[in-house]
Amino acid sequence: MRLRPAVFCLLAAVLLTGAAAPDPRWVVVAVSLEGTVQPEGFYYVAFGNQEGFLRGPEPDGEGWVAYVLLHRDRFYLGTLSGIDPPPRLFRFTRPPEPYPRGTVTRDRRGWQVEIPLGLLAVDGRAPRQVKVNVVTADPDRKVLDALGRGAEDRTGFVSLDLQREVYRAFTDEKGDAPSGYDVVGGTLSVRVP
Repeated sequence: MRLRPAVFCLLAAVLLTGAAAPDPRWVVVAVSLEGTVQPEGFYYVAFGNQEGFLRGPEPDGEGWVAYVLLHRDRFYLGTLSGIDPPPRLFRFTRPPEPYPRGTVTRDRRGWQVEIPLGLLAVDGRAPRQVKVNVVTADPDRKVLDALGRGAEDRTGFVSLDLQREVYRAFTDEKGDAPSGYDVVGGTLSVRVP
């Protein structure tokens, strides 16, 4: 079979540059609260792609690659180029944009968000793992809870090894924040639309 020169050149360019097709997978995070979502509160699902066991998205904004924010019953997607220094944490250099891929549960005791894995790409390639942290903040943006031992836990994030796992459930300690901001658990999964 003879290939036309243009098709041959295109095929050669793809093979030589190592260009890969975009990753079709989505990361889905479902979160449960002890109480109900407070409209004036700030609810973040932070995503990281760092290598290393102890590196990931921390409650103060360090290590975040992308995040989905729930505030006033609306979802926003943000990507980071850097974080503002204290005391202005969570006022990122690029404002988040409205995002349609989130839902609050009917009983308002949780929410679910999903983002394309391509947003977490490392040097144009899908990451080997995804790290997620859930951070809640009051109307003054004071951090009240995060996964792990609370707002001060820098390693409380959850990791999902994309080469071995497609689902992981997580729990968090009850009673370490006011009920409307107290994260008690959730799930992390990967899906292909």
